[in-house]
Amino acid sequence: MHDPTTPEDRRRAVGSASASVRAEGLSTTAAYDDDAAAYVAGRISADELVARAEARHRVPDDQQPAD
Repeated sequence: MHDPTTPEDRRRAVGSASASVRAEGLSTTAAYDDDAAAYVAGRISADELVARAEARHRVPDDQQPAD
């Protein structure tokens, strides 16, 4: 997992990810924005940032479409 060591590196990584989302015509949530700010500040790791996003958007197994 990419885990830049400086706040500027983390800010660039978050900026790039956010730009990719906007390029798709989408927007980030307030929860993601808060988590991204925590990542940039070094309070959480890149792995934790991803885990939090996945947890927010994961479809529970009992709600998965049938094959």
